[in-house]
Amino acid sequence: MSRYNEISQYFNSDNSASMDVERYTHITERTISTDLKIIGKYGEEEILSSFNLFFLNNSRTFLYLYAWNVYFKNKIKNNLLCASVAFDAMGLFCGYFEQPDKVFVSDELLYNQGIPLLLQIATNKIDVARRFYPLFIKGLKNFEAERARNLLPQKTIVLAIEMLASEHKQTVDWQSHGIPVERFYYDFVKEALYSQDEAVLKEWLAELCDCHLKWSARTETTENEYALNGYEIEPQELLLWPFEYQAVKKFRAAHGLTTPEIDHPLLKTPLAIEHQADFSKWDAPEWFCPLVDRLISANTELAFTRELFK
Repeated sequence: MSRYNEISQYFNSDNSASMDVERYTHITERTISTDLKIIGKYGEEEILSSFNLFFLNNSRTFLYLYAWNVYFKNKIKNNLLCASVAFDAMGLFCGYFEQPDKVFVSDELLYNQGIPLLLQIATNKIDVARRFYPLFIKGLKNFEAERARNLLPQKTIVLAIEMLASEHKQTVDWQSHGIPVERFYYDFVKEALYSQDEAVLKEWLAELCDCHLKWSARTETTENEYALNGYEIEPQELLLWPFEYQAVKKFRAAHGLTTPEIDHPLLKTPLAIEHQADFSKWDAPEWFCPLVDRLISANTELAFTRELFK
């Protein structure tokens, strides 16, 4: 069985078009309501850490429902996508300013930044990823190599950060920080990201999609496939979503380059469409802006986030 068939079979056996959306939405609303009550009691010194977890955890809830609607119902729910994108962004920034001048995730969790950054680019919010890039680089300077001693080769964070670094004609010396890299992702940026040789580019893009499938996790059925073991693409909503290809396509478009379509099964799934978070039409939760204001009052360096989602 091909790797695509394995991942597709796993996804479709664990997800269904008959999901009770009303129940899912009700549980989501109750969870968020409870979370808001809890973090509302925290003092100023705890705000950034608690909000970081709140945003990142709930982002996935919205993203799953968005992807479910696209995959099973062929419906694009802009409100769900915007919520997920905004929550991911706020989680990333809260995490950084919680521990300024440090890469804020512990050891093996760098994919928790890499995947959201690629999704920001893939959904037309490259401005958010560009905002985060200098913060990551600043924090990386103080990253202790000892923390990376148990790291497996990194994938999505390398692709995302090297893409952003390329705009400044920079590259990251991952080795000096003790961070191992999955070489393909590093080489992809150097050899293919700006390539105008269609034949060469198609080969790299096909391998990029192959790598998506290779590092997708079947956590419920396969013992060794989970994020901490190198299978970074663990969320089920991302298993059949070629977000790396889409991020590359959007990035190249931002630089005036076209990206060829390739014949790959991952690009034939219902999720292989243009995903564009249109914040001009986003009906943000009534508590979102007050929450952002509270964060800004705790740390004025977050003031720029007010303008990100308009």
